[in-house]
Amino acid sequence: MKSSLLLALLMLAPTEVVVRDGESLAQVAQRTLGDRGGASELKALNGLKDDAVAPGTKLKLPGPDREHAQRSLTTARNALAQADKAARREEAAAKLKEAESYFQGARYEDAAQAADGAWKLVSTSPPPQPGGFSVAVDDKGNTTVESKSGPPVRVEAEGVTRPVYAGESVRVEKGQPPPPPRAPLGVPQLTQPPHKQKLTVQPAKGGPSPVTLSWKPVEGAEGYEVELVSVRGEKRQLPANTHQLKVPLSAGTWRWSVRAVTREARSEASAEQSFEVAEAQAKPINLHVKPTNWK
Repeated sequence: MKSSLLLALLMLAPTEVVVRDGESLAQVAQRTLGDRGGASELKALNGLKDDAVAPGTKLKLPGPDREHAQRSLTTARNALAQADKAARREEAAAKLKEAESYFQGARYEDAAQAADGAWKLVSTSPPPQPGGFSVAVDDKGNTTVESKSGPPVRVEAEGVTRPVYAGESVRVEKGQPPPPPRAPLGVPQLTQPPHKQKLTVQPAKGGPSPVTLSWKPVEGAEGYEVELVSVRGEKRQLPANTHQLKVPLSAGTWRWSVRAVTREARSEASAEQSFEVAEAQAKPINLHVKPTNWK
């Protein structure tokens, strides 16, 4: 009965969408896929030559193979992040980039295969590590499964099976099926400072005045990770609780990007932007000396 209901729900999933008045392709992607970046997928899927789309146009939507590809990409990214010293990491990174390109072009099956290939390159390089996942059962019989690395762990309860991917934690209530997978976190969009902006900061006691970085909030995010890299190679990773961060920075050019995070997952990094920091010149001091009769 439950499997029949699940099948029925899948069959009811929309397969197309009608563009509303004044709606851009990016807005359609946000409304249907939860990600403005999905505009490139809709463009490829519907054979559009540009982003302009007339109101009333019917657009084909991705099928369930998109979610499978997303999960494969997430697993590959997590594996790559944990494989700093893997012998074939560079090859895996190139394979992952290929998978992401396939995904943007709505070639979901190719994206999943390439992402799985990237995961295999780094997961088979080191010897298998024990303790890739953990299982904890509380006093009420609720079970929490946490996958730390490697291939996804399969959790089954009440006739329903779902994977738990690396970096993900799933809590299953006693007598209940496992919760459905969460939709992937959206990618933050950087807003301030504008790309290639030159910022002048006032010198202050103890260092320069802070620079304000901001981005659009991501639905479902519990926090953010901000990465800053200077032209000199200095790299800083800073946590943020909101979609804004004030940070003192030395003079020079900086590149930055942001990820949305939860306790179970991290989004893809935003498109990288740069800005320049320059310290304002100190104002000259004018001294006026009054003449006196002193000799």
